[in-house]
Amino acid sequence: MSVFIELLRQYSDELERHYDAQISSDVRRAIAAMLRCKTEQQGRSQWFCSHCQHHDRLPLSCGHRHCPQCLHRTTSDWLERQKQKLLPVHYYMVTFTLPYELRVLARSHPKALYQAMFSVASGVLKDFAQRQHKGELGFTIVLHTHSRQRNLHPHLHVNSE
Repeated sequence: MSVFIELLRQYSDELERHYDAQISSDVRRAIAAMLRCKTEQQGRSQWFCSHCQHHDRLPLSCGHRHCPQCLHRTTSDWLERQKQKLLPVHYYMVTFTLPYELRVLARSHPKALYQAMFSVASGVLKDFAQRQHKGELGFTIVLHTHSRQRNLHPHLHVNSE
């Protein structure tokens, strides 16, 4: 069990007493799912081996996307599937971040600014590859417009091979 879940179990009543009015229904559902995760309340799966007659009952996880016990498995599984898709070449990841002072342009002219970000990033990478005499560079660019805290934070993630 994760430390987070242990703390949640220990302090969930106090959390609700102090922050009841501020806890949304989505957060309540997430907390309830995490508290049930891998407990008798969540249920168990039964596994039988017909060869050795061994059987096991394993607690079910909640599967909630915010649960640290479930998210690790989901993330690991997703990562393994992505690794299977990789070509047998070296990959590099580069991030191009728009300076803070220019973020006001992202609010007023997002389409033009984001197109310019893509053009500049791809131009820099192509020029770098050409100067290195390493042949042509293949890459994929993904635009992220916000940070994890939902603040405007335009940046490009570039995966190159």
